Amino acid sequence: MTTTGDARGYRASQKVLHWLTVLAVAAQLAVGYLLDLDGDCDPPGEDRSGGDTSDAEEERLDRLEDQCEARADDYDLLGGGFDLAELHLALGLTVLALGVVRPLWRRVAGLPPWSEHLSAGQRRLVHWTERALLLLLVVVPLSGIVLVATGDDAWLPLHVGAHVAFFVTLAAHLSTNLRPVILRRML
Repeated sequence: MTTTGDARGYRASQKVLHWLTVLAVAAQLAVGYLLDLDGDCDPPGEDRSGGDTSDAEEERLDRLEDQCEARADDYDLLGGGFDLAELHLALGLTVLALGVVRPLWRRVAGLPPWSEHLSAGQRRLVHWTERALLLLLVVVPLSGIVLVATGDDAWLPLHVGAHVAFFVTLAAHLSTNLRPVILRRML
């Protein structure tokens, strides 16, 4: 690793990229978990459907379900009507772009020297969790984009597995970096 940054912390450009990534990932996850992941488009009252509702009510419920399914199947970022699914996709593209730019910028800008508050074992943990997180910033959105583009649920285990790996890696990363003396280097 190149160590050309300020001895007290990272360069301003690296801090901006880091915190943009944190915000984009947080927004991406929030929107992703707000989505109805099982594709259930049954409108409220659908459970009474059949013999318990009038024909007009049946038609209304069918229209609502059809509209929901059309939105779920239509990722049209340029066609207007931006919904949660399209926001999720746009944020995924943003995270993917940041996931590609960050390691490239690290090569250009270098890294500051290690904090004297980290033991050798903690330095190894930080090193490997940062590498894994940077890789997962590409794998998670890319697997999601492939899932949407192909419509093939065979990609779902990779996407979900990448999320699990991301959360485990993030927990390990935060275990060493959420101490004030370490966190100040990124603020």
